[in-house]
Amino acid sequence: MAKNSVKRNDYVEIASYLFFEEYKKERRGEVPGVIYNKFITLLNRELKPEKDIGLPHYWYRWGDIVVAHCVPYTSWEHVTPRYTVVRWAGDIPNYDPNDKIVSLIRKNIAEFMVRHSGSEAHETAKDEVYEGAPFKFQNEYRKLRESLESLSKRSIMDNKWTYIDSLFNNAMDEFPKKEFKHIVNEKDKFEAVFRMGLKNKASEEDLFDLAELFWFFFCYHLRMNKKGHENVPKETLNIWVEEIPWETMKIEHILQNYAYRFCIQMPGDKVITLLLEDRKKRMDKIDALMPVICEDRPGGIRG
Repeated sequence: MAKNSVKRNDYVEIASYLFFEEYKKERRGEVPGVIYNKFITLLNRELKPEKDIGLPHYWYRWGDIVVAHCVPYTSWEHVTPRYTVVRWAGDIPNYDPNDKIVSLIRKNIAEFMVRHSGSEAHETAKDEVYEGAPFKFQNEYRKLRESLESLSKRSIMDNKWTYIDSLFNNAMDEFPKKEFKHIVNEKDKFEAVFRMGLKNKASEEDLFDLAELFWFFFCYHLRMNKKGHENVPKETLNIWVEEIPWETMKIEHILQNYAYRFCIQMPGDKVITLLLEDRKKRMDKIDALMPVICEDRPGGIRG
């Protein structure tokens, strides 16, 4: 192979390196994970008509993202649960600066820097990425989540309940039942609990947390959908599948608890009634186990 030739699928590495170098020069700071993810997934989308660079990526909680372990020349530091810094951790890749695709990558980087600059760079990049979301539901639900997050921090809206109800209806009307028929049961339970929260004027914080609960659950299935991922290794997909039973049990239990908290009196809604009945059975089992646990502990109470 010639010295400056490009191996198959190396354009992701080259693009990443050039982006990190340009970002450091232009912004003089470290690259936030959200910015790198948005750049590389948008590049992949925009280059498709000319060249498929084979990017391993998937749709998840905050948009389209790269499979981090598939880009080993980068290192990821999770500073907070919602803020990550990405650094270049590889050698300088070997590439031909006159290569047509490399030239397109450089052009794309320059345009990305112009489009997404200043304090709103994160949000404008997210907006552009979400224009290519595979399901309309994602965009409608994003409006609900972001509005609830704003209201939970500073509630200043007089007609907030009507506003939230409208956003919620718009989102749930777009739920892709055909593609996600296997989670319609969980969706129906969530919808019933959320509506009860609205009816009883639950706090914005509770409604936001409840909305995030379902969104995170949905995203475990979104990334498994054939429209939700591309070039993801089979081993990674297998790991994702293994997480689903636990997440299903978790959302069931949390929805039961929210139903219990939100209901002022036993409601007539069948879904809520079943959630409350299932919660009681679960709590009864826990209560029955407590004496056994106490007896088995060193120094436990013995009859």
